[in-house]
Amino acid sequence: MILLALLAWTGSCLFPGRIVWGQQATPAQIPSERQSPAPSPTNNILSAIKWKRFDCTCEGGTKITLYLHNNTAKVRTKGHLYLIGQTTSADGNRYSDGKALWWGKGDAGFLQEEAPDGDGKMLVTGCVLDKPADVPKP
Repeated sequence: MILLALLAWTGSCLFPGRIVWGQQATPAQIPSERQSPAPSPTNNILSAIKWKRFDCTCEGGTKITLYLHNNTAKVRTKGHLYLIGQTTSADGNRYSDGKALWWGKGDAGFLQEEAPDGDGKMLVTGCVLDKPADVPKP
């Protein structure tokens, strides 16, 4: 009898308010600090940048792929990739990083080395936007 009373007292000291004689405690019996809701999960992953892609054919059959996103352009040609930002232009779209310059107007453009006097070496000229063939309507 004393042994049972001792076991009951020991059990109540070790697990106060959490287990009631072999039964799981109800939420009202659990201290309030344990009832706080878990923080909701957050998505800290950035979505991928969605670039608009334009393929061009230039003089001599050289191919250029131009990717545009907001005020940034990527120009890929002849094994080189130029990442350049949009700059002010009186006419057309001008992108430059101080070393290379892509200037496009309408469906045409060119890639040039940038020089302080504006007369840098032409890298690719006569670029025209490749348009998909007209698909006949059903």
